[in-house]
Amino acid sequence: MKETIKRTILLLSIATILITYLSVFYLMKLEIILTDNLFQINNIIILLIIFAVVLTLASVLSKMIIFPLKKLEKNMKSVIDGKALETKHLKGYNKFKEIDELIDIYSTMMEVIKKNNFDLNSQKSKTEIILEQMADGVIAFSVTKDVVHINKSAINLLGISKEYDDFDKIIKKLSLQLEFDQIMYLPNYKNIEYKVIINENVLNLIFVPFFSDKLIPMGIIMVVRNVTESVRLDNMRKEFVANVSHELKTPLTSIKGYSETMMRVDLTGAEISEFARVINQEANRMDRLVADLLQLSKFDYSKASWKKTTFSLSDLANTVTEKMKYSASQKEHIVKCEVIVPTKVYADKDSIEQVIMNIVSNSIKYTPDGGNIMLYVGTVNNSAYIKIIDNGMGISEKDLQRIFERFYRVDKARSRQMGGTGLGLAIVKEIVDGNGGNIDIKSEIDKGTEIIITLPVK
Repeated sequence: MKETIKRTILLLSIATILITYLSVFYLMKLEIILTDNLFQINNIIILLIIFAVVLTLASVLSKMIIFPLKKLEKNMKSVIDGKALETKHLKGYNKFKEIDELIDIYSTMMEVIKKNNFDLNSQKSKTEIILEQMADGVIAFSVTKDVVHINKSAINLLGISKEYDDFDKIIKKLSLQLEFDQIMYLPNYKNIEYKVIINENVLNLIFVPFFSDKLIPMGIIMVVRNVTESVRLDNMRKEFVANVSHELKTPLTSIKGYSETMMRVDLTGAEISEFARVINQEANRMDRLVADLLQLSKFDYSKASWKKTTFSLSDLANTVTEKMKYSASQKEHIVKCEVIVPTKVYADKDSIEQVIMNIVSNSIKYTPDGGNIMLYVGTVNNSAYIKIIDNGMGISEKDLQRIFERFYRVDKARSRQMGGTGLGLAIVKEIVDGNGGNIDIKSEIDKGTEIIITLPVK
């Protein structure tokens, strides 16, 4: 554009000089300008008039041609800076069809650029919002290893700050043996995965190169995914399978051993009776285990049917207390129920009774002889509650976090000795959740345990 303007100015200058020269020559021929004394006042005035007229014509032409071109040049510079000026007003200064067509083409081009720029900014804004709201961390590296984008999740999960602005710094922070080119030029566009542990979180890192439409390498995308919960659940599944195998194998081993002895050895009546008692005891233990597993299976596959009715929670608590008094008397415990506010709840009565009996039974088992077990019934925040408190051996804080997991026992040897399957509290949690309630537990070693169950009031 600059060269075009320069050439236009040069041509106008030459044209001005040429017209001036021809005008003077023509006036001299007509003897209006006398050649014998060229520098007379009259001649000078005429020359100035001619020069002024020609200069005015040149100025008008310049305004008609050069001004629109300069405006177009200014607009083009503005486009480079990300802005655009209006060009419609340029036609008012121009009388040439060709320049009008140039201005029209430029205006059309600017409208297309504006639309494309708007669409691009809109898409960019949407992409940034999506990336910022993602739970997964995303980091984009350019071919020069610089970080061109990083979302909040990546910063929080990796525990990094703004100073980690390139690939090498982040890889060093994660203590990974990984080269940029190793990922950038992977065959068949494969990705590389690593697992790292940061701040007790298990993170899955995925590195994958990205390319332009012409398959030119553009950089690397790093995805950071928190898989802590998945790993925990996988470990729980493995532990569950191992526990089920162990819990079934132990009574089966006893049954097999006693039954084989009865088949091979001549036993007295008393010995046969004792062996039969042990076999029956172990079979009952297996039966309880299988029954608990079947019940949990129903919860897992949403096959549990809740027969919800409105019933008195205070009456049910009193009933369970009476039922458990004999069992408590075997260890000289005192079991009492105090109704602070008589209340009714909307839940499955049989399953809630199972919950209360399970918790009271645990209190009886794990409270030293001569203990106290109290049940309180009342209302709080438009919900009914039942609170069960004992002064037993208590549970440590680290065990409280896992107390509702399947097969988790605080004291495994003692629990098995007392006939527990390790599934009781897991079933309790499932029942309470299934009835729209909530269960909370507080405990201290050698001071006792407090369990609070809240249930909805219809």
